[in-house]
Amino acid sequence: MTASLLLEALFRRENEPSVTTMRRELTDNVEFFCEQQGLLAADPWFHELRTWGDAGPLLNAWVGWEQGQREMPKDSPLVIPAHLPQPRVAFQDWLTSSVEVSSLDFRWMEQLHAYDHWDVLKNTPLPPREPLDWIVTPMPDFGSLRRWSQFRLLHGLRTGQPLQAARDVRHLAWLMFRTDTVRGALDAGSLLRLEHEAFAATKEPPPEWKPMSPEQVKRMEALLISSIAFSSIAAPVEVARKARRCGEPVVTRCAALGEAASFARYMKPLAQDAYAEGYTVLEEDIEAFPCPVSTVRMLWERGVTIEELEPGSGRGISDLPSWMRKLSWGLVDAHLSSIVIPRATPSIRKLEDLRKKHP
Repeated sequence: MTASLLLEALFRRENEPSVTTMRRELTDNVEFFCEQQGLLAADPWFHELRTWGDAGPLLNAWVGWEQGQREMPKDSPLVIPAHLPQPRVAFQDWLTSSVEVSSLDFRWMEQLHAYDHWDVLKNTPLPPREPLDWIVTPMPDFGSLRRWSQFRLLHGLRTGQPLQAARDVRHLAWLMFRTDTVRGALDAGSLLRLEHEAFAATKEPPPEWKPMSPEQVKRMEALLISSIAFSSIAAPVEVARKARRCGEPVVTRCAALGEAASFARYMKPLAQDAYAEGYTVLEEDIEAFPCPVSTVRMLWERGVTIEELEPGSGRGISDLPSWMRKLSWGLVDAHLSSIVIPRATPSIRKLEDLRKKHP
């Protein structure tokens, strides 16, 4: 009993301050987070007319999947002809290169305008194993879409049709954004950067061409990464509620809910009592704000927990030190979750850096 009490005191001294610090930082920055969401959501990209529908049945079959889990099918329209070099240099250098792209077929991009979101967990050639472990779940190779975007913009500039090319690239970026994954949204930002580079390289761009500025892309990245912390089960509940409702929620809400659902499910055996209110509010918002793709619901209902991970994963209870596994979980659950949550939650440093530039 004495050892247990000493251990409990140690856990409190070493880890509770980090949770307190995390909560204070979130509380101090939620107003700025909401303000920045409003500024980002004013960008024309968020207000373009789009047709409701899931591009997953097409794109999931066309793309390759990461880590060699599935190569791009040989009959995919996304296969890059062997004679074309991979565009690994800066896009500005590509704009002045002699690379020939006139023979490429971009009609597959036109097909995608019939859809406005992309579900990466349904209608896939690699159905995720259950329970669903989000960290190792196969994801599309977004890099191939970036290469095609370079080709498309280059072709548009050379043929005097930059608006048509930008339209295709902007929509492809939107579909990546509306995978409702932070990873997809961040990669969408790289496509929007390409568009702006093409715009900046055009001597007299059409007045109706309004690419997202590099500053806006940086803002989007800061908000996306920070949104994970604001939706954490350890965040003050009123802060989490506000962050998911303020500004224009389409900017971060579904991606944040997906990441929050995955981690909350993973931590549930340890954290459900200590963070009961956080779990309740998260579940309420998952029910209140349905997202167009299946990610949030699947991770919340069928995600893997820390108890279910196989030995050797490095993230399961079975991989904890033996002395810790012998202790009463009733005694250490709350403190163990207070160790894991702050360390596993992305910081809001990028948001704080943004705030320093825009006090």
